[in-house]
Amino acid sequence: MNFYAYPFLLILAQEGQDTTKSLVSTLILLPIMFLMMYFLVIRPQRKEEEEKKKMIDSLQKGDSIVTSGGIHGKIIEFRDNNETVVINIAKDTNVTFNSNVITKKKVS
Repeated sequence: MNFYAYPFLLILAQEGQDTTKSLVSTLILLPIMFLMMYFLVIRPQRKEEEEKKKMIDSLQKGDSIVTSGGIHGKIIEFRDNNETVVINIAKDTNVTFNSNVITKKKVS
């Protein structure tokens, strides 16, 4: 059975109620709920992703950053068309990360 048809079948099966009014109110509420979901969840998430991509694209050698794992370090070099980055986290300790794990750029 189609998942989306199930609520409508329940509405039609109820006895003693005007099914036309009930069906119309359901058809009005579904788009409203979708719009609320779009503006409260989907749109802000897309905006956040765009801002993160811009921040990652603006990074340069020598910038201090923080990774999603909480590791603080300084960018030493970019590799693989800026998809990976080498970070200096301590004296003589360099670590290679995928550039999408960088969560923020620290202001010096």
